[in-house]
Amino acid sequence: MSGDDASSVNAALLQMAAKIGGLESTVATLLHTWTQMEAKASDGRKDLHQKVDALRAEMTTMGAQLATATKDIADMKPTVQAVQNVQVQATGVRNASRWLYWLAVLLSGGVGWILTSFVDFHVKRR
Repeated sequence: MSGDDASSVNAALLQMAAKIGGLESTVATLLHTWTQMEAKASDGRKDLHQKVDALRAEMTTMGAQLATATKDIADMKPTVQAVQNVQVQATGVRNASRWLYWLAVLLSGGVGWILTSFVDFHVKRR
């Protein structure tokens, strides 16, 4: 092997070593980036699971509150219906009392008119 051949082989080896070093550096950077991304993704999944668990707990609480409210409304329904019936009856009594009042006014006026028109009262004076 001559000196030129040895120096060209050495130059090629140095160039190959530089490229391998660059590839090693790139692989290390990619590995570091992948590790960071995986950690962030794990944190994101952890946060998501926590939010879903909190939402599930809130939905369970709301379900219990809804069941309680439904039961309370069902318990109040007969009372509300009774109050509505009393209101209807009160309206009927009010209307009937108005009619009776006006009937009494008319009858008393009619009786007064009859007495003054057809009955001749004479008051004797002494």
